[in-house]
Amino acid sequence: MVVVLPDQQGEKKELRIRNHEGEILAIRQGQKIALRGKSRATSQEVDILKNNYYNLIKAAVNALDLAEKYKLLKDKDEEIRLLNAEIAIFKEKANLSDTERGEILQLRNQIKTLADQQNVPIFNYDEQETEAKLIKRIGVSAWQKLEISSKNDLFSAYKHKYLVESDIFTEDFSDYKPSCLYIASVVEREIVQSFFRSLYHFFCKQNPMQKDFAIGGVILRNRGKYTIGSLPYLIAKEWDTFSDEILNRESLSIADRDRLYYHKVNDQKISTSDRQLVNEFLGQWDHPVSSWLSGNQKAASKIDQIAKLRNLTAHPMPIYKWQFTELWLLVIGGKTKNGRNQKGLLKEIYEKSNEMH
Repeated sequence: MVVVLPDQQGEKKELRIRNHEGEILAIRQGQKIALRGKSRATSQEVDILKNNYYNLIKAAVNALDLAEKYKLLKDKDEEIRLLNAEIAIFKEKANLSDTERGEILQLRNQIKTLADQQNVPIFNYDEQETEAKLIKRIGVSAWQKLEISSKNDLFSAYKHKYLVESDIFTEDFSDYKPSCLYIASVVEREIVQSFFRSLYHFFCKQNPMQKDFAIGGVILRNRGKYTIGSLPYLIAKEWDTFSDEILNRESLSIADRDRLYYHKVNDQKISTSDRQLVNEFLGQWDHPVSSWLSGNQKAASKIDQIAKLRNLTAHPMPIYKWQFTELWLLVIGGKTKNGRNQKGLLKEIYEKSNEMH
């Protein structure tokens, strides 16, 4: 049995699942510790992630959603039946007045509206509305210059984010991995691949007889694949990045927030001549990313932080909401917990480009 009850403050809800033995699993909205037992007084605390209750709770929430939608459909069916009955009563009369004919037309319009509402999909995704929200965050210039594949990845990231956050009971510890992969793909395509592909062509012009080049531990070749994490080493000597210990935690406390970052010194041996080559390349590369990498002191920090969040997706553990939020703010931008607006790197790159033209 599934019951949703408001708590004493009326702000959050509690999901209760009863099995055939009379035991109840009770979980508060947004919590990952549940109570299991036949009464609250004798119940035991259980971690729903460690005790494999997560799928049970998701199934229960889905059952609630389906039951609610089924009830709405039944209510609409009954309303349509009553409206049809009213029309039948009017039609039984031999002569209908203009007013009565108008009422029949109005009733038929009501029936059509109700029937249309029954056909609304469970997930109501408005692409135009989503596009407007994304443009508001990253700016018109960035949106216009993104590749179609990147726009589609942002749509997919937003869609998955919407689906996860629509479940109030599990959103804080649901897996945001798909959304993170989509966002990271945009950074890989628009910044990382663009940088290394152009750097490779720059080297080819200087050494037309050579096919492969090595710089900063990276092998450049035609149609090569490159990782986000390799870029900071070529553009900076030091930067701020995430502490692996804190980054791998399920939640972020206030104390953890203070220890989330540390200052990293570039430990790759890049020669002075190689660094000069990269600077020379950036100076002649006519691309918005070039001026951002050259002129933004935090560029290497942001790229490395994105790389670390991207690397989390290769692990079996889920990407938690706080980790996803960090990535979203870095790339897309938005309001932080402190209430300030943080500009994402896509907006930074293309706004700076517009100012220079």
